[in-house]
Amino acid sequence: MIVCIPSRGSTTDSQMDDRFGRAPYFAFFDTETNSARVEQNPHAGGSGGVGPMAVQFLIKNGVHVLIAPRLGGNADEALKASGIKVIMQNPDVTVQSAYNAWKENPENTS
Repeated sequence: MIVCIPSRGSTTDSQMDDRFGRAPYFAFFDTETNSARVEQNPHAGGSGGVGPMAVQFLIKNGVHVLIAPRLGGNADEALKASGIKVIMQNPDVTVQSAYNAWKENPENTS
């Protein structure tokens, strides 16, 4: 299973970003291989509609769960249509800490 978290920086020790569609990076955690990678968000600098485009990026990366502090209306609708489970999380933590908290209670999905 792939878990995604918007990130302000290029490592898993970076702070979680509270802007889903405009987050500069996304951290991807693979629960089966216990691996993580961080990729630049290709839509962060877009002029509009970046939320749904970011959702498409997550779909292409096989994401099953998104941990994020908040979502715009368009991103929320696109995520509901995609089947990606969303977990709301306070952004005042690193992406690694957010992932670790989810791992302790993975059933906490909305």
